[in-house]
Amino acid sequence: MKPKTFPDALIHTLKNPTRAAIFYQLLRKPNSTATEIAKRLGEDFDVVHYHLKQLRKINLIQEPKVIVKRNYVEKQYSIRSDFKERLLESLKQLAVKEKESPKDSRNLIAAFLTVIQSIITESTKRLETTSDDVIKNIMEKDIVETKIVFCSEQDYLLLLEKLRDVLGEFVLKTFDPVEKPYTIALIAIPKLD
Repeated sequence: MKPKTFPDALIHTLKNPTRAAIFYQLLRKPNSTATEIAKRLGEDFDVVHYHLKQLRKINLIQEPKVIVKRNYVEKQYSIRSDFKERLLESLKQLAVKEKESPKDSRNLIAAFLTVIQSIITESTKRLETTSDDVIKNIMEKDIVETKIVFCSEQDYLLLLEKLRDVLGEFVLKTFDPVEKPYTIALIAIPKLD
């Protein structure tokens, strides 16, 4: 069943771990081939190709750019060029859906957690094959930050407010169609019971 609205299509996509991982790859590195994505994810080419077709069916990625090489044809996939605009238009719809329905809120939270899981899985795989020199360089530059914070509701709300202020329009820049080699994943989980 094809999702009816753009927010529904996005949530539907992000709830599937493989599709979410592919979508994340295309956000980070536009104009990727199915082979490149499969290699980065450690997935089978046919699995990646199937999910790319599904993403095209629900209109989240554009038709692939076909490039003829010497003895083969290469297809490069990218997120739709109007994705950022469609996302901005949909943010209000998503905000309303979140407030109206616990089921929609649950689906949205689950979708974003799936994306975070995809990011962590891919980063873990890449870390295993990263050279010691690169790791040493990263640590010397002090460009990795890992924190797990357990706090009171008051501290949680204060930190969340500050994060929202800092992120503001910055988040929208992440959807520009250029390669993004760095990843920042933030997750704040309130008390669920």
